[in-house]
Amino acid sequence: MTKYHIPVLQEKTIDFLQLRDNGIYVDVTLGGGGHTKAILETNRKVKVIALDQDEDAIEETIELKKRNTGRLTILHDNFKNLRTRLALERIKKIDGILFDLGVSSHQFDTAERGFSYNKDSFLDMRMDQDKALTAHKIVNTFNFDQLTSIFFDYGEERESKRIANAIVKARTKKEIKTTKDLADIIENAVYSKYKIKAKSRIFQAIRICVNSELEILKSALKDAIQVLKPKGRIVVISYHSLEDKIVKHLFKYEEKECTCPPGLLKCVCGKVSTIRILTKKPITPGGSEIRKNKRARSAKLRAAQKREDL
Repeated sequence: MTKYHIPVLQEKTIDFLQLRDNGIYVDVTLGGGGHTKAILETNRKVKVIALDQDEDAIEETIELKKRNTGRLTILHDNFKNLRTRLALERIKKIDGILFDLGVSSHQFDTAERGFSYNKDSFLDMRMDQDKALTAHKIVNTFNFDQLTSIFFDYGEERESKRIANAIVKARTKKEIKTTKDLADIIENAVYSKYKIKAKSRIFQAIRICVNSELEILKSALKDAIQVLKPKGRIVVISYHSLEDKIVKHLFKYEEKECTCPPGLLKCVCGKVSTIRILTKKPITPGGSEIRKNKRARSAKLRAAQKREDL
């Protein structure tokens, strides 16, 4: 299981979830099952509902499900459908929920998934293999302005226009089929000192676009807070600044009592505080964890607790 995906900040995740006897916990990003396994082993009296849109993840965790019959339910779905899937399971409220965002180690290491510029394969990048949109379609059919916007908005890449222009020119000569094709175009489009970072940012941006990651995240976080019981916990682990900003700003908004402009004598917005933030600053992995798992280096954990009077 650890070969599939090494769980990041596992001890801190368990600490912040504050597992309650007979509680129901949701892991909306099952992956290789590392965090789910830790939850089940830490408290033998809890149940876990786990979701993942990747069929490989579902297949990888079959044995974990068998060992925890009656305690673990695994659902093949995107966390954007969290509330619907919980309703179908006849679950109204939960005690805690975990979001471990981004791409799993397995997805990066499996060449044919097309997530890594270091592994030559077809340009895919879909987390859910049933989706129609692929990285191949984006780089071969999206126009210059669309590509520039994706690279700048999702990759925060300074050379977005230069790279978008290089892609548009290259595909007039031949189809951009593989990760190597794309990586080579980026390599030739930017100055030497920025080549590796540019490739990383562009691949990240395309992946986010293919999977609609940022659009889905905000609404899913709101749904998660709504289904929490009073004093229930939400833990989110993000791996790049765009995800972390969404989590940070949503948590701050949900914690606020009022959003009226300063100077009003009476609140007219009707805003209600729903959570209490538990991490004023994000928790990051220590040096020993980063040495064991280099992909942990960019991880940031934020946690919050549902107000007990709701």
